Amino acid sequence: MLLIALFIAVILSNVQESLAETEQGHGAVNVHVLYRGTVPPPTEVKVTRDPETCGTTIYRQSITVRSPSGELKDAMVMVEDIHASGKEQTRTQSMVLSNSKCSFSPHVMPLQTGSTLEIQNLDQVMHNTHITHELRTFINVAMVVNGRPVAKRVANPGLYRVQCDVHKFMEGYVLASEHPYFGVTDERGSAKITDVPAGEHDISVWHERLGQLQAHITVPPNGEATATFEFHEDGTGHSRRMNR
Repeated sequence: MLLIALFIAVILSNVQESLAETEQGHGAVNVHVLYRGTVPPPTEVKVTRDPETCGTTIYRQSITVRSPSGELKDAMVMVEDIHASGKEQTRTQSMVLSNSKCSFSPHVMPLQTGSTLEIQNLDQVMHNTHITHELRTFINVAMVVNGRPVAKRVANPGLYRVQCDVHKFMEGYVLASEHPYFGVTDERGSAKITDVPAGEHDISVWHERLGQLQAHITVPPNGEATATFEFHEDGTGHSRRMNR
């Protein structure tokens, strides 16, 4: 009888959770990120290892902007104040980070905690992928030519820095979130986050060179909220919000 009672309690709890989500509703968040100011020129780096594959010179561009509108690429967007439920925790998946043409692809990657990060080497030279989180090593592995991918589960949220210990000019970032409400801006500076629980939320935008901006938004049930962020050359910034 006790087992039956526990089973019924679990079912009722799941039903109540589903009803609460249905009553609350969900909506979408459209984010547009802009940069105002002079785009700094790329940094020139002389290559001393494996120039036959990597080239003799690397030009690192930390701010990628679509001219003349100023739309900013590779800004990571995240809803801040949501805790993952059981349903959201099931959305984890395997994410692939490639060593390709002596760079990390993608350069920035958001993912959900619990997901598996798979690292692969597509180049005909050895790389050594070294990823740190809060100054601690998450993984440090030699990626030999034609070797098998290496995978590891990402358990902790936060920002992970990706480097290659063989080619010091290679770097990237992984941002891990406890929930699936995140995105990264495309060439038009846009990102869309869907199925966000309706209500008031803080949303943040992070860029490796420009830092972080935050806004407070209200997501309407079955509707959309829009937030526009502007980074400025002098280090300031602001945001605008709209619901519909």
